[in-house]
Amino acid sequence: MAVDVARGSLAADLSRFRASRDRGIGFVLGLTAADGTVGNPDDGFVFYRAPWSFQLTGHSEVASAVCGWVRRHMLQPDGTLDGGIRTSTAAYGYIDSTFIYGAHLAGQFDLSEGLMPRLLGWQDERSGGFANDLLPGGEPGDDMDVWNACGPGFASLVTGHRREAGLVAEFLGRIHRAQPDLPRHLYFAWSRKRHSLITEFEPSVASTYVVDNNLDAPQPWVVGGIAAAFLGRLYLVERDPELLSLARAYQEFSMAATPAQFNYASACKSGWGGAVLYQVTGEDRYLEWTRRMGDWFAGRQRADGAWGLDETSTGGTLVWVTLEFVMHMDTIINALASHAA
Repeated sequence: MAVDVARGSLAADLSRFRASRDRGIGFVLGLTAADGTVGNPDDGFVFYRAPWSFQLTGHSEVASAVCGWVRRHMLQPDGTLDGGIRTSTAAYGYIDSTFIYGAHLAGQFDLSEGLMPRLLGWQDERSGGFANDLLPGGEPGDDMDVWNACGPGFASLVTGHRREAGLVAEFLGRIHRAQPDLPRHLYFAWSRKRHSLITEFEPSVASTYVVDNNLDAPQPWVVGGIAAAFLGRLYLVERDPELLSLARAYQEFSMAATPAQFNYASACKSGWGGAVLYQVTGEDRYLEWTRRMGDWFAGRQRADGAWGLDETSTGGTLVWVTLEFVMHMDTIINALASHAA
């Protein structure tokens, strides 16, 4: 979907982006009951980002209600979120960590701190990565990739587990140093068993392991932006210039990609990375990228306030995509405001 939005003054952009963000959260609020039920429970745990996005947008009571629903219907005695509607085991740690982050923002510390031991058990101490998926036997899988590490990295950072967050940064550095074909390709998955970058795979699953920056295709365009966002946030805590340098490198891969990336919803996290780097550096190139991404989000939004993967998205897909895009828009707004004169 091509987006061409006339850009006005920064104040006008901020006003438009705020309106877009508020329409988005309004869509999800319209699907949320007083008891914290979000949408149709038959769609599964698609609202894992709800406490995060509700809290950011000033709906703290709704964030707490959602946490209460999860506590009553999903939390297990062993400290896992495996009950009730939880059926999918893909991106298991990423989903848990995203919920943890939001629960922590909402002050639901029994959930955020209580879920961390299980999550941290997924970290590979040797590489610093986190397993992507939960296997049928209950063990973490072999593949560990960039975005499934950054999610737990954010959760570790917000809950005060700085050593584990630092290990994620080391993992991202290890991934980047091992690249054989930058700037064209970014191989983003690491094998826990072989302790090496995964560069050989069947063509049919290539999007599980590599982004081709020249290819117009539905790839995981997310990887550069989320790595930059996490590293930028960690830099604000550690003030280590190597973290900032690595964040720039990942964001550069994202910003150098074909404009065709904007045909796909998975370009979204480039707005996250660019906004964090603009907040950190105040540099014009990140300002322009952040405003461009705000335009892109606003241009993709449906009339009812929702966002989807494409025009055919319905049901639970609209819930999880809208909650994520609300968070990105809020990050863009706050980054722009942080340098407003």
